[in-house]
Amino acid sequence: MAVDNITLSCGTSGNTKAADQREWVGDLGSKFFPTEESNHKSITSPAQSQASVNTVPYKTARLSYFPFTYVFPVTPGPKFVRLYFYSASYSGFDKSKDYFTVKAGSFTLLKNFSASDSLGKETLIKEFCINVEKNQKLNLTFIPFPSNYYAFINGIEIVSMPIEYMYYSPQGFTKDELVPKYVGQAPQFFINYSMALEMVYRLNVGGNSISAMADTGMFREWSDGINYLWSEGSNPSDPTVILNYSKIPNYTAPDTVYRTAISMGPNSTMNLVSNLTWGLPVDTGFDYLVRLHFCEIDPMVNLVSSRVFTIYIDYQIAEERADVISWADDNKYTPIFKDYVVKIQNKGSEKKHILSIDLHPVSDPEITYLDAILNGVEVFKLSDSDGNLVGPSMAPPLLDQQPALTANKFSTKKTIFIAIGSGVGFLLMLTLVYCMVLWKSKKTKRYGSYHPQPKWWCWPYPYNRKLTRTKASSSLPEVLCRYFTLNELKTATDNFNEELLIGVGGFGNVYKGLIDNGNMMVAIKRMKPESRQGAREFRTEIEMLSQLRHVHLVSLIGYCNDDSEMILVYEYMKNGTLRHHLYDTDNDPLTWKQRLQICIGAARGLHYLHTSTKHPIIHRDVKTTNILLDEKWVSKVSDFGLSKMGLDNSAVSTVSLKIKVIKTQDKEIKLKDNDPRHMRSKS
Repeated sequence: MAVDNITLSCGTSGNTKAADQREWVGDLGSKFFPTEESNHKSITSPAQSQASVNTVPYKTARLSYFPFTYVFPVTPGPKFVRLYFYSASYSGFDKSKDYFTVKAGSFTLLKNFSASDSLGKETLIKEFCINVEKNQKLNLTFIPFPSNYYAFINGIEIVSMPIEYMYYSPQGFTKDELVPKYVGQAPQFFINYSMALEMVYRLNVGGNSISAMADTGMFREWSDGINYLWSEGSNPSDPTVILNYSKIPNYTAPDTVYRTAISMGPNSTMNLVSNLTWGLPVDTGFDYLVRLHFCEIDPMVNLVSSRVFTIYIDYQIAEERADVISWADDNKYTPIFKDYVVKIQNKGSEKKHILSIDLHPVSDPEITYLDAILNGVEVFKLSDSDGNLVGPSMAPPLLDQQPALTANKFSTKKTIFIAIGSGVGFLLMLTLVYCMVLWKSKKTKRYGSYHPQPKWWCWPYPYNRKLTRTKASSSLPEVLCRYFTLNELKTATDNFNEELLIGVGGFGNVYKGLIDNGNMMVAIKRMKPESRQGAREFRTEIEMLSQLRHVHLVSLIGYCNDDSEMILVYEYMKNGTLRHHLYDTDNDPLTWKQRLQICIGAARGLHYLHTSTKHPIIHRDVKTTNILLDEKWVSKVSDFGLSKMGLDNSAVSTVSLKIKVIKTQDKEIKLKDNDPRHMRSKS
C-alpha cells in the first residue's frame, strides 16, 4: 500500500466515492484548501454539462483568474502526481478561455495549457513523477495566462511510488542491469532526483486496457496499444500462467501485462522481411525514457537463443540481441523490463516527432524461432536542465473587445498600471520586431531558414487533420516546412560550383553543400527546368518524403522553387550510390556481409513503404543508383519521383507499373531474377 495516497476532489466538500469505489476528499474545509491572495479568491462550480461524465472528481471544479496553490504535506520520496481535467462549461467562465501554467515547486509541468484543446477528449488526466525532498512539501500552483484567462482543476491525486521504480543513482539501490541505456549516446543514463517526468504512454500492447484499481497499488491506468501498432502480429496469451518475479519486483506492472503479448507469428520467411513496429507521437526537444516489458509465456520458448531479436528505438539500435530467456537467467514465465533513454532533437518548425519502436528477428543458425515479442510499453518525457516538461504550446486566441465577467474585478488603479505597462511593452515590442527583421534579413543571405508560410507547398504532419489551403496557386495544405531561398543554396554550394558536383543524371545535377552556418552537410539536387516530367516528379518527391521517416529511407530536409527552380535538399550520404561500389569502380569491393546488410536495409525500407502507412507507397524505380549508402554503410532508398500511393495494402500486388528498360554501360538488359549480370561486382 502506498505511503501517501491522496485523492482530492476540487470544488466540493466532504468525502465522495468514484465509480471505482475509491474515496475522494473535497478540498472545501479540508487541510488541502488552496492558498491564494485575499482579494483574488478562486471560486467553485459544478460542471454544467454532465451527460457523458457524471463521476467524481469531474462533477465540480475550482476556477480562478488569479494564481492559487495547493500545499500537500507528504513524506519524502518520489510521487505520482495526477491532475484531472474536465473540459465543460462552468458558471461565469467561458469554456474556451482556460489557458494556464501548472508548476510543482521548481518544475514547470504545463504551460499555456488548455483542456479544451485536448483533441476532442472531454476528460483528461496528466500524470507526472516528482521527487519530494526531506522537510519539503509538495506545492502545486495554477497560474492563468494574463488578461482574462483562467485556470481550473477538477481533481488531484498523489501516490507514493517505490524508490526503485523510476529514479536511478550510481549510489542508490538500483541494480546496474536496470540502469537505462542512452541510445546513440553514452552507455548509461541516470535519472536522478532533480528530474521530473511526464507519463506520455502506458500500453498493454498484447491485451486490453487495465483500470487503476486493477494496477499493483499505484493506481496506474494502462491503455491497449492497438492505435499505435503499425504492423501486424499475433497475440499469444496465457491467463493462468504463474509468473516468476525473480528478476523484478511484482509491482512493476500488473500480471495481465506479462500474461499477454504481441509477437510476429509463426511465418519465419515473412518475419525476416518485417518488423513489429509502434509509432508514438512525442514532442521534440526532450529526452524520453522508454520502458519495454517482456515475458516469455510460450512454453516452447524455454532455452537461451530460442528467440532473439534486435530492438530499434527511433531507428537506432537499442539492443542488438534481445534474448528474454537469457535476461531471465534461463527461466520462462519470468517478467523483465529494459529501460532506454532516447534524445529527440529539436527539428526546426517540427513540433511533433514519431518515436518508433521496431523489433526485428535475428537470423542465426542456433536460433530456433525467427520472431520477436513484446508485452508492454511505457514512455516518459524527462524534464530539461531548467526543470521544464513543456513541449510546444499554443498561444491563446485573441479575446473579444469586452472582457467576460470575473469573480474578482480589477480595480481602476490596477487597470491604469496595466494600460501604462501595455503601452511601454508595445513600444518595446516594435523595437524588438525591427531588430529581428534586420537580423533576419542579414542571416538569410547566408544560411537556410524556416519560413512559417512557404512559397509553395509541403505535405502536412500526418496527425493534423484540419487542413487549410492557400488562396492562390497551391492546391496542397499550407503548413510549416523547411524552405530555402535560391541565394541560400547558392551560398551553400558556392554558386553551384562544379567542384562540389557529386552526381549527374537526366534529372539534373547533385551538389554537396553546407547549411546552418556550415554545421550540416547536405546533398542538393538541382533539377533541369526543361525536364518534361520534372515538375511532377519534384512535387511527388516532396509529397512522399515529407510524410515518411525511416532509417532506410533518405530524409528530405527542404526545397526551393524560386525563379522556376526545382531544388531538393537531402541528408548527405557519404558513400554515394550502391552502383558506384558495384560497377567500374576503383573502390575496395564490398564484402558479402556488407552486400547482405545493404540488401536487407533496402528491403526494410521498401517494406515500410508497403505496409506502415494506411495507403501503401509503391516506389516503381528501384535500382542500384537509387540505393544510397551513408558513412556507416547503412542503405537508404531514394528518388521517389515515380512513386505512387495505393488505396490499400492490396495495391502492392495489383498496381499497374510501367517498367522502364534500364541501361547499363549503354547496353539494354532485361530484368530477370536469374540474370547473372545482376551479381556482377568487382571481386
